[in-house]
Amino acid sequence: MTASETRSPAKGLALAGRIVAGVAAAAVGAVFVLSAWMAVSSRFGLTDGDLHGYGLIFGTVLAVVAGFVTALLLPLAFPRRNRGTAFRVSLASLGVLLVLLIVSLVTA
Repeated sequence: MTASETRSPAKGLALAGRIVAGVAAAAVGAVFVLSAWMAVSSRFGLTDGDLHGYGLIFGTVLAVVAGFVTALLLPLAFPRRNRGTAFRVSLASLGVLLVLLIVSLVTA
């Protein structure tokens, strides 16, 4: 018997769910990084490409939403025994990043 023949269907389904969660978290995480970059570059950029601050405003709002979705999806890509730690780390990291983004928005 090979290893794939001894695996139960429930474990295969759990692995597929973790893969889907990882891919979805990576996609939404890319949106988070790009929108946070748009907000930060609008705030601290050397060029005057964003005269009215719309990149800062919409980038921050989009980063908040995408950040929450990423923080909730990413721990689901980890094994069940590590999800609690992954949730704590992802939510703490999100909290720090969102405070920095919101401070940059309010102080602009």
